Amino acid sequence: MAFIKELCITQYRGIRNLIIKRLNQVNLIVGDNNCGKTSVLEAIQLLCSSGKLADVYKVARQREALSSVLSSNSIYDNLICMFPRNNGSRLEISITGICDQSEIAYKLSGKQDKILVDPKETNLRHDELTDIPDGELEAEAFEGDITLYYNKREQNQHIVVNQYSKLTGTVSSDKDVLNIVYVSPFAHLRGSIINKIIRYDSYKQICIKAMQLFDPDIEDMMIFRSDIGNRPVEYIRHRKLGDMPLSTFGDGIKKVLAISNAIAQAAGGILLFDEVETSIHKKYYDDIFRFIMKACKKFDVQLFISTHSIEAIDGILAAQDYDTQDISDDVCVCTLKKTEDGTFSRVLSGREVFENRAAFGFEVRL
Repeated sequence: MAFIKELCITQYRGIRNLIIKRLNQVNLIVGDNNCGKTSVLEAIQLLCSSGKLADVYKVARQREALSSVLSSNSIYDNLICMFPRNNGSRLEISITGICDQSEIAYKLSGKQDKILVDPKETNLRHDELTDIPDGELEAEAFEGDITLYYNKREQNQHIVVNQYSKLTGTVSSDKDVLNIVYVSPFAHLRGSIINKIIRYDSYKQICIKAMQLFDPDIEDMMIFRSDIGNRPVEYIRHRKLGDMPLSTFGDGIKKVLAISNAIAQAAGGILLFDEVETSIHKKYYDDIFRFIMKACKKFDVQLFISTHSIEAIDGILAAQDYDTQDISDDVCVCTLKKTEDGTFSRVLSGREVFENRAAFGFEVRL
C-alpha cells in the first residue's frame, strides 16, 4: 500500500509553508471556507503524478468541472492561477512528502514573459482563427520545468504554455508514481458511472451493497441500448419497480456509486474525496462512512477527505468505534488555518478529537 506519512506544501495556490505530519490511513482535511482544503488535495495529486504537463492540465482544470457554467479561461489562465503571486516574475510550485520511507518531491517553476507565436501553428480551430490577423502575434507565455523526484530517481520536463495553447495534441499522462484517484463533489453527476463498474463483477457487488444502504430493494445494475439513437443507458434493477434508468434515482444513489467505484479504482493507492458529504443526507452518514472506512481497509487505500461539515466529521469518527476498540487508531484530523504568514495545521488523532468532542463539544474545524 502506498502511504504518505508527511506532506509539506511550500508553495501552491494560496498555501505557503504548510507542514502536515502524522498522516494516517484515513485523513480528514477540515477548516473554514477558503482555507485551502481543496488545494491540499490538488497538491497531493501533483506530488503523486507522473510529472508531466498533462497532469498539470488535469489539475488546473479540475475546478471548472465543479461549475455548471463553462469557464472562458484558457488553459494558460488556469495554469497561472496555480502559482502563488509573491515572487515577482518567478513562479514556483513546490511540494514534498515522505512516502513509504522515501522522499518524494514535486516542483514546477519558471517565468512569465511575452513571446511571438503564429496562431496558425497552434491548436486553434479554423473558426477561432478567422478574427486573428496573419503573421506572428505577441502572446503571454509561461516557460519552465517540471521536476519529480521519487525512489531516488529524478525526471524533468521542459514546458512552454502560451495564451493560445490548447489541450488538443497534449501527450497523455504517463503512469502516476502512485495510484491516485480524485473524486470531486459532483463527480456523480457526470454519468457513465455504471459503465466503469460492470466490467469487474467484484466491483459491481461492492457497489450494489452500498446502494442497498439507501434502498434494500436494489438488486443489480446493467447497461441497455436505447431505442432512440442506440445509445447506452444505465439501469438499476429494483425488486419492486423493475429495471429503471439510473437517471430516475436520487443523487444519493449516484453519489454512493461514484464513491464505491473510486475506492475500487484506488486499490493499493490513494483516494482523494473533496467534500464527500455532498448529496448525502446526514441521516445516512454513519452507514455510508462506516462502509467507506471498511472498503478502504479491504482495498488497502489511503484516504484523504476534505469537509467543513461537523456532522460528517462526527460520522467518520463514529465509524471507528472508539468506545469499544483498543488503542489503535486509523484516523488523522488536520485542521487548516490561513493567516498572513501562511497556512498552519493542527494535527490530532481521531481518538483525541472524538474524546474532546464528546466531553467538551470540541470545535475541530477552526
